[in-house]
Amino acid sequence: MVFQLYKSRLKCLFRNRVNIFWSYAFPILLASLFYFAFTDMFSSNNLETISIAYVEDVGYKNDMDYLKDVLEEAEISQGLPLFNVRYLNVEEASKALGEDEITAYIVNGEGVRVYVKKNGISETIVKSFLDSYKRSAYTIQAILMKNPDALSQGLLDDIMEYKSFTSELDKGAKPDITLTYFYALLAMTCMMAVNWGLDEVINIQGNRSSRGARINVSPIHKMKLLIINMLAAFTAHAAGICLLIIYMLKVLKISFGGQLPQMVLACLIGEMFGLFFGAAVGVWVNKSTGVQDAITTSFTLISAFLSGMMIVEIKGLIVKKVPIVPYINPVSLISDSFYSLYYYDDLDRFYVNTSILLFMSVALGVISYLGLRRKTYASI
Repeated sequence: MVFQLYKSRLKCLFRNRVNIFWSYAFPILLASLFYFAFTDMFSSNNLETISIAYVEDVGYKNDMDYLKDVLEEAEISQGLPLFNVRYLNVEEASKALGEDEITAYIVNGEGVRVYVKKNGISETIVKSFLDSYKRSAYTIQAILMKNPDALSQGLLDDIMEYKSFTSELDKGAKPDITLTYFYALLAMTCMMAVNWGLDEVINIQGNRSSRGARINVSPIHKMKLLIINMLAAFTAHAAGICLLIIYMLKVLKISFGGQLPQMVLACLIGEMFGLFFGAAVGVWVNKSTGVQDAITTSFTLISAFLSGMMIVEIKGLIVKKVPIVPYINPVSLISDSFYSLYYYDDLDRFYVNTSILLFMSVALGVISYLGLRRKTYASI
């Protein structure tokens, strides 16, 4: 009897085209868009040599032109120069810039000046490079004023030598800012279970739907049926989450690191929260179905936004300004659980996040149960 009810409810759920689209098709479509928009976006392999012109101010003579040497020696990577330097006069450089033959031209005289035609990544790189050069030149000048013999004592070698006071350990996982979007998407997909939980509660309340009225006059206990239906909804929605994970791993080739079982566990706990949150809204918000749908959808989207899905910088800003929010935002808890699996050696943070999420899920389940238990109908 129980299995038959479970199987029948599964068939009904898979016939709900709206929920199937938002929980199956939409996440896969969004993951594909993220992949094509962000993959290798921040990779140094995308950087190309920048064409610039170098102009020496005719009124300024300097036997040692260090800037010229620095521009020629700068590299993106081994064997790939950062700049392709052309030596022109001011008129030629201005004409080349206007015809987009070069990105910028630099005039070196009493002060280093850079001229660009527009704002862009290449122009920003040129400006940042010159700002760094100016800071180094100022440092050298200040040292020489106090110690004129510093050049012969190896000042330039000391300035150019890069010293690191930290050591890098290979943890097998390289930092990738684009993972923020995919983690937030996966967490939002878990939260989309709110609509499934809301539907199950509406379908069992006699004053909400004709199906609920029939259930309340049937011999089966409505709480028993609710548990069966919620289990069916959990199964159907979990299949969509697993499909999304498989699509990301096998088709998009996104590396989530190891510990896939713990990742799936976090998804299932997040889905449980979504189901019980939808159930709580369906029980305690005595408004129309449209209002309840608006509440659950808004909650999901706002949670996803605060976790960095729309703007990745939002996540860091929230942690800095309102540090309590990530501990009560379910999407942040789920996505942070993924982060802990990807970056950390231990599972302490993972267990903290999933424990908070599990506690919140159980609390919502109890609240939903108490709300349904007290509902009685004088007539149906």
